[in-house]
Amino acid sequence: MCDTLVALSNSTKNGAVIFGKNSDREKDEPHVVIRVKGEKHEKGKRVKCTYIEIPQANETYDCILFKPSCIWGAEMGVNEYGVVIGNEAVFTKENQGKESLLGMDILRLALERSKTAIEALKNIVCFIKNYGQGGKCGYKKDLRYHNSYIIADFKSAYKIETADRLWAIKKIEDFDSISNSLSITDDYDMLSSDLGDTFEYKNIIGREKYNFKDKHENKIIARIAKGDLRRNITYSFLNQKKGKITVEDFKNILRHHEGEGSIFNGSMKNICMHQKSIVSSETTGSMIVELINGEINIWATGSSLPCLSTYKPLWFVESDSFFYEKDLDRAVDYWKKQRERIKEVEIGKIDKAEFIKNRDDLERRLVQISKEAKTDDEKIEIMKFAWS
Repeated sequence: MCDTLVALSNSTKNGAVIFGKNSDREKDEPHVVIRVKGEKHEKGKRVKCTYIEIPQANETYDCILFKPSCIWGAEMGVNEYGVVIGNEAVFTKENQGKESLLGMDILRLALERSKTAIEALKNIVCFIKNYGQGGKCGYKKDLRYHNSYIIADFKSAYKIETADRLWAIKKIEDFDSISNSLSITDDYDMLSSDLGDTFEYKNIIGREKYNFKDKHENKIIARIAKGDLRRNITYSFLNQKKGKITVEDFKNILRHHEGEGSIFNGSMKNICMHQKSIVSSETTGSMIVELINGEINIWATGSSLPCLSTYKPLWFVESDSFFYEKDLDRAVDYWKKQRERIKEVEIGKIDKAEFIKNRDDLERRLVQISKEAKTDDEKIEIMKFAWS
């Protein structure tokens, strides 16, 4: 279970586009931060995704991906052009297809091939049309689902929600959030039935509409997943802060626990989710992206439980702090090391209050020196300090 949210420049304090996402997966599944450099490819080359191969693009772009270690694709990420995408599992009445592209594969492919949010939207639509969605998405559990996405760039944001090969698109005007339930009702701009030979985003008006959520959502599973409830929490938070939203606000909401004692109960109402009791998910990684004045500022935990983790800065610079796909084992080891330290806090081996105080002090320092960084060399040194 996950939560994704975005605030456009008209809703933030400094005029940035701010995007955030928690990735909620199985507790012991490593969630790694991987950089995939841009590359030009030979004609006829194919790319192996999680289950299937598809034709490779002539050129792919530099991406920073946040992904389950066992999956080719990613839960969230950003590319060198400032296109940022997060996906959510949604549970629909439509049958699960055979092994094809996972929603996470589609996300990565769109990031690798898109210079704008609209281009990413077009790519997602084309992948769904041509290949569909299907296959086991879980780590140990045989979890299968369809997907919804928020896609943003420096100027705009969109959400697309799917039920197998069916989809609905809505342009985001101020801010929005999604969770593990469909959120588009009859307020969509465009449907899969509007697709011609090629994709062109358009807001089609003056027609009879139906309720996409009511028609396609599996209401029993959606109710168990508590997606509507968590989306209401994140959406209400953004609405209350509209016009004043900051990166710090995004950190706060991604660390949010709903109700006293919910950390220990593992409530599905939590945005920062802890795997306890019957809850089968835990926040294994968290990411925030700030797009402002041509700059891409990334804050990521690289570890579980944002309430006990530090948001550390990343930029598109040539730094040894990055893990690449060839470094997957090292990336997994990094995540596991962070998880073990968090476990020591959870079981009381490390004093929690002191740990959080030290974490907050470090985070404030990282924010300050990141604001002061002017050159790539300065950013490289900050990343080395933060991620060591």
